[in-house]
Amino acid sequence: MRVFVAIMLPEEVAARLGALQDELGCGRPVAAENLHLTLAFAGEIDRMQAGELDAALDAIRLPGFWLAPARIGVFGPAERPEAVVVGLRPEPGLKALVRAVAAAARAAGLVLPRRRFRAHVTLARFGRDFGAPEAGRLGRFLQARGDLVLHPFEVTGFSMMRSHLRAEGPIYEELAAYPLDFPGALPRRGGA
Repeated sequence: MRVFVAIMLPEEVAARLGALQDELGCGRPVAAENLHLTLAFAGEIDRMQAGELDAALDAIRLPGFWLAPARIGVFGPAERPEAVVVGLRPEPGLKALVRAVAAAARAAGLVLPRRRFRAHVTLARFGRDFGAPEAGRLGRFLQARGDLVLHPFEVTGFSMMRSHLRAEGPIYEELAAYPLDFPGALPRRGGA
């Protein structure tokens, strides 16, 4: 199974980003219910590895925190971008969670891809057919909306997700949820 660990966005934040996707008018938008911040990509793993990852993630004890979406940009070269993304303001709580998730993956025997963590939510992806019309729409959108700042939202937990790939876009399935120790957070599994 194809597995990743992520913070799924609250409905109101996803709705606000969905409105931005409508304004963008190019690329393949990510479905609103799939908008997320990837903490770690485990890739193809079996059920036993998923169980070990679940146990390691469930042992994470960190406080919740706030995230603020800010600035819209692109990944990839300007002449052929791969994606339009919304950045997230640096947050010590997020850095601590990313480190803890990576350590949990290592404890579960997984080898994560080596890449620098860049906190972002992907709004849309571009294919090989990116051309002048898309470049024009993208340029106008970035000029009008690039300096985006949204209200912060509470992060009270994270999830282990499974991605079912399909031609029309992936379907994400939550395999397990892990609350952070935030005021009002759900009690941990097993009453701990």
